[in-house]
Amino acid sequence: MAELKYNKIFTHDHINSRELSELYISDPTDRGRLFLILELPKHKIDQQSALDEIINQASTYFETSNQEDPEILLEEILQELNQLLPNLGASIKIRNWLSTIDLAVGIFHRDSVYVASIGNINALLIHHGQVTPILEKNTDINPTKIFADIVSGQLDARDVLMVSTNSLFDYISREKIKQLVKRYTPRGAALKINELLETVPDFVTFNSLLIKSSTSADIEITADDIKAKEENIEDIYPEDEKTLLTPDKSAQDYRSSKSKAPAARTKLVIDPKGFKNVKSLHFIGKFFGLVGLFFATIWKMLIYIYQKIKNGLLFVFSGKYRRNKEAETLDSLKNMTDKKYGWFQKLTTKKKIAIIALFIILLVFLQSLVFLTQKKDTEQKDETFNNNLQEINNKFNEVEAKLIYNDEEAAEEIILAINEVINNTPINSPEQQAEIDDIKEKAFHELNKVRHIHVVPSPVEIIIPVDSILSSQNIVQKDGSFYLLADNQIFMIKDETFTSLDNFTDVVVNSMTDWPEKDKVVMSSLGTDNELNYFTFDLANKESLEVFKPVSNNTEVTDLTIYGNNLYVLDAANNQIFKYPERGNSFGGGSIWLKEELEISQANSLTVDGSIYTIENNGDIRNFLKGQEEDFDYHQPRPVIGAGATIKTFRDSDYLYIIDPQNMRIIVLDKEGNIKDQYTSQKFDNLTDLAVDPEEKAIYLLNGNHLYLLAIN
Repeated sequence: MAELKYNKIFTHDHINSRELSELYISDPTDRGRLFLILELPKHKIDQQSALDEIINQASTYFETSNQEDPEILLEEILQELNQLLPNLGASIKIRNWLSTIDLAVGIFHRDSVYVASIGNINALLIHHGQVTPILEKNTDINPTKIFADIVSGQLDARDVLMVSTNSLFDYISREKIKQLVKRYTPRGAALKINELLETVPDFVTFNSLLIKSSTSADIEITADDIKAKEENIEDIYPEDEKTLLTPDKSAQDYRSSKSKAPAARTKLVIDPKGFKNVKSLHFIGKFFGLVGLFFATIWKMLIYIYQKIKNGLLFVFSGKYRRNKEAETLDSLKNMTDKKYGWFQKLTTKKKIAIIALFIILLVFLQSLVFLTQKKDTEQKDETFNNNLQEINNKFNEVEAKLIYNDEEAAEEIILAINEVINNTPINSPEQQAEIDDIKEKAFHELNKVRHIHVVPSPVEIIIPVDSILSSQNIVQKDGSFYLLADNQIFMIKDETFTSLDNFTDVVVNSMTDWPEKDKVVMSSLGTDNELNYFTFDLANKESLEVFKPVSNNTEVTDLTIYGNNLYVLDAANNQIFKYPERGNSFGGGSIWLKEELEISQANSLTVDGSIYTIENNGDIRNFLKGQEEDFDYHQPRPVIGAGATIKTFRDSDYLYIIDPQNMRIIVLDKEGNIKDQYTSQKFDNLTDLAVDPEEKAIYLLNGNHLYLLAIN
């Protein structure tokens, strides 16, 4: 087991220094060596006796204790100091004295070191070329337990531990220290560091201890260099003074021995760093620096903006400026091209060939680099793809296990997680895309199976020419024909023919509903003055009939429907439903229908069968009778109904028909609130409106430019 070697770096001018500083290392014992590093700022009250007392008590306990374990021995020494230091602080009568002391206490024994500290003491471990701080600054002192923790560990071969006060690192970087201590023996490193510190002002104190697990690879300074350095060091701190205090040597003897040191060199030095601890000056300087930076930045921005605006205005309004800029740009390009061409022409044939060959090699290299990058990216995507497929298969197995125990909610969560994995799976080939499409199809069917939703693979389509419609709005089914409101026109679909009945050029039609008792539909529109109007349209004569005005507080139309020859209008913006009674070929005398103040601003659609049902954007279905809200308990489907849903029913129907575009779904509820059926299809990607066959054997779904027939029981 290698023994640890040490050396100290202690430069202290007793007269001119700003601190009181001591470094103590005991004689060797079977339990190792004790070391103390102490430093205090100078004060009007002499604190040297306190430093002597600390060293004396720690060294005496170390020498006289019977404890053989170095770590336990250090704990006992720290307990002694925990009792001593508060008493010393009280006797010195300096405010917050404990917070001003920097103290490290440790023992190094064989290849192990044990150390604890308070204040601003640094302990750096240099291990395999890495510098690691192992002591935290401890300035928040608890008087009942001053030393909180002991840091301990073994030093491997060529490992170095440096315990030091802060001043050393103000003048020499950690990187430089690492280079020296790794290369030299502790003694050689100390000589090199002291050589770097020769020009430092006398009032700066350096108090450090180097401990190293040295090997034969460490470099020792030559004898002549060592002698020259020793003469310089001995002036300040005699090397043979291994023990500052022993049990037989009192604090007074210790001070007497120190007084024999030669007088320190002094010179007049202005130390700008002396102001760094003046917080007010530091704050003021930082403040004015930030203010100056702010105004300088603003000024540069203003200059930049002014220049850009000026150049922009000149470019727009000055033909001469544009021509000059164009000429400058062309001249610049021409000069650059001429220079490159002239430079190339002056080259010898060999150099030209070499440059061309280098250019070709560079292109080949770049192409190879791109190829390798693409190949690596492809491999990573393939690996992710395969891993995701494995994860998806495992999750499908989990779904089957959950369904065995009828845990449908857990199975649904797993399938939703499968969809997330599918969406995050990179696709690298058509084959992978086909495989992912199959998995999507499987997940789609499994999810709807768990939710008890019938999947319609290929709904029957009633042909609508795709190119003829851009935006569809409403559909009405009447006597075997369909009437479609789209692109501000009304179309008729009959016997697979598609006919435009009217094109509304003067108004914007935004809603249409069936008038069941007559061969007419009712529409709402906005005129050129953005004013809301209603009008009827005669389907047989293909013409618009009477226009009637809404009541003053009916300003918008969210949805409208006719029941019992009365027109009901949902105006969500005004939290109201309006009723317009029949008047010949039109309606009039509108009035508010809700008899109480209700919040229906989120309602999206309404339908009437004697009661009025509305559906809101959060999926809630509400029931109103005679202008007041009634309780309506219904089975909430899973997932909940999304925004933009439409609800339909009629007088003799026992069901409510709902399209849920957000979930690509059709829901059939009975009027007790029970779910009768749910349908979905991957083709239901843009559900807009629906119409129900009077015999309730089919639902007609307007989906973008397509009209689907959905057979129901």
